[in-house]
Amino acid sequence: MSTEATEKGGNPLVIFIISLCAAIVMAGGFAIVVEAFVIAAANLFELGSTFIWVGSGANALLAVWFAIWTFVRSWHVERRLRAGLEVDEPKMSILANLRG
Repeated sequence: MSTEATEKGGNPLVIFIISLCAAIVMAGGFAIVVEAFVIAAANLFELGSTFIWVGSGANALLAVWFAIWTFVRSWHVERRLRAGLEVDEPKMSILANLRG
């Protein structure tokens, strides 16, 4: 293995695929667990279908945000590593990870 390939960084297509897969796995797992809690709470406390619809909608929005954040954070970390910098502290803002 040549040191030239490792110093330059990864292929952008590979980084994109890895970031996309990480986003799908993290957000999908999160959404499944939260949806189970929403349905269990609705059944346990007899909250009705309105609670399930509202809870599922909030869960979907949160899962989409989490997927986008995970993708952007992964891309940001790979960009920093390619530049030879250390990994910084995570920021909750999607735009902060895009800028930095």
